[in-house]
Amino acid sequence: MADSSVRLKVAVIAPCPFYIDRGTPLRIRRLAEAMSTEFDIRVISFFQGEQGCFPFRIHRTVPLPLTIKRTGANMAKLLYDILLLWTVLRVVREERIRVIDGHLHEGALIGIIVRLLTGARVIYNAHGTFVPELIATGTISAASPLIKPLAKFERWIERRVDRIVAQSILRRDEFIAAGHDADKIVLVEDVPELDSFYLHDEQVDRELERRLRPNNEKLLIYSGGMEEYQGVDFLLEAFRRVVDQRDDVRLVLFGRPLPPYRTIAGELGIAHRISFVDNEPFERLPQYLKICDIGFCLRLYGDNVPGKLPVYLASGIAVIGTDIKGVNTVVTHDCNGLLVPPGDVDALVAVIDRLVDMPEDIRRLGESGRAEAVRRYDPVVAYAELAKVYRDLMQ
Repeated sequence: MADSSVRLKVAVIAPCPFYIDRGTPLRIRRLAEAMSTEFDIRVISFFQGEQGCFPFRIHRTVPLPLTIKRTGANMAKLLYDILLLWTVLRVVREERIRVIDGHLHEGALIGIIVRLLTGARVIYNAHGTFVPELIATGTISAASPLIKPLAKFERWIERRVDRIVAQSILRRDEFIAAGHDADKIVLVEDVPELDSFYLHDEQVDRELERRLRPNNEKLLIYSGGMEEYQGVDFLLEAFRRVVDQRDDVRLVLFGRPLPPYRTIAGELGIAHRISFVDNEPFERLPQYLKICDIGFCLRLYGDNVPGKLPVYLASGIAVIGTDIKGVNTVVTHDCNGLLVPPGDVDALVAVIDRLVDMPEDIRRLGESGRAEAVRRYDPVVAYAELAKVYRDLMQ
C-alpha cells in the first residue's frame, strides 16, 4: 500500500453506526476498503460501532447516551446526524480534504453544508431512497402532508451535489429520467465478494449442516435486516402454511433484531422449525448460504436493489424474490430465480412447494444466478469508476 502521506484524501460520510455487523450498509465498507488502495480514505461516522481492522482511518462523533437499534428516522439518529455534521466539518478542514463521498441522503446533505464552508466537492452515493424508505419503515404515513415537501427536499439534495454515484442500473436510469445530466451520474453497482461467497463442497461446515438440517430437510434462508418492509412477516405466514402440509423443510433467519420474529413464530406454532441466528458474524453467512437450498428477497417496496440480492446470486443459492423493481431488474423469472407478487402468500407457498419437490430446479436456478453474478459484478470495473470520480473532482 502506498504511503498515506502522498495519497489524495477523501472523506467518506457514513451516517450510521460503523461498522456494525448486519447493521451498517455493507456497501460503505466495501467501497472504502477498495478505494483505500489508491486514496487516503477517512470514514466519518457515528460514535457507535466497532473499530475493526480496516485499511482506512475512522473519525467518530462524540458519544451520546443513546443506542441506535433500528433503521429509519429516530431521535438518536437525528442527534447523531447533527454531531456528524460538526465532525465532518472539523475533519475536512483539519485534513484539507477536497472530496466528500456522502452515503445516503443524510451524508449528501451534510456534504453540501460542509462544501459551503470549505469548497470541497460532494458526491451523493445513492444506495437508498429518502421518502419511500421513511414510508416503508413506518416513520411517516403514505398519506402524510409531509410527503410532498420531503420529496422536494430529496430532489433538492440530488441537484446540489457535484456527482451522483448510483448503486444500480435502476437508480441510474431513474436519476436520468428525473432530468439529471447523464454525465453527472456514475454507475457503481454493489459488487459481492464473488470468491468469498461461493464455497465448494469440501469447504462446508458439516457440523453446522447437521444442526441446521437434522433429518436432511430442505433448508430455506432469509438473511439481512429484519424491518417490516423486508417481507419477513410475509415469509413466516407462507412458511406456516408450508409446514402445515409437510415436514421436510426448515427455515433459517440470519439477521437482527430477531426477538420480535421469535415471538411471531411462537404464536404461529412454527418456532421449532426455525433456526434463529443472530450471534454469528457476517463472515459466516457464506456457510449458511452454501448449506441452504433457497434464499428469499421479499421486499415489499422496490426503489433500489437490496444488498442481499448480489450476495445470494454470488453464493449460487436458488433465489425467490418479489416482483418489484429493484428485484426484477436483477432476477429474471424462471431463469436465475423465481418471482412472486409482494404479499401474495398463496403464490409464495406454491413456489416453495415447487422447488422443494424439484431439486433439479434448485440446482439450475442457483447455477444460473451464479453465472449472472460473475457476468454482472466485475469489481475491477466498478471500483475503477468510483476512483475516476474521485480523481476528476480533485482536479
